[in-house]
Amino acid sequence: MKWLKDLLGKAEIKEGKLDVDSLMEVVNTEFPKHAVPKETFNSLAETKKQLESDIEEKDKQLEEFKKVDVDALQKEIETHKLENLKTNIAVQANIPLELAGRLSGETEDEIKADAEKMSEFVNKKQPLPMRQTEPNVNDEDSGLKEMLKNMKDQ
Repeated sequence: MKWLKDLLGKAEIKEGKLDVDSLMEVVNTEFPKHAVPKETFNSLAETKKQLESDIEEKDKQLEEFKKVDVDALQKEIETHKLENLKTNIAVQANIPLELAGRLSGETEDEIKADAEKMSEFVNKKQPLPMRQTEPNVNDEDSGLKEMLKNMKDQ
């Protein structure tokens, strides 16, 4: 309000009275330079309230984020990465996905070594029998043939 004080200091006093008309004329020209319109003020006040409300909300969110257990989340991420790695290695080693969780090891090399060992068992082909070991159940004479065979072996 220094500008108003300066105007009042320059005001003319005529015949012992303040020249109000000339002072009002100067004030009316200077006031818009130093004042904010009411609509602008109200708009800025509402914006300020909204921003303060937003800040309070963000502070509450920040407090919630501070409560999150970062170590537990990090451990969960590592677990998922390890599961993903085991799945990828199981696919590469032609191991069924149901068995991917059974792979052991903490590093990629350890898991690959275990996958190779498991792959040897899983992908191992069963050898075919040299001769038929089961008796033929559809043959009517199978009992007699078996008895003859046993007699020849003695």
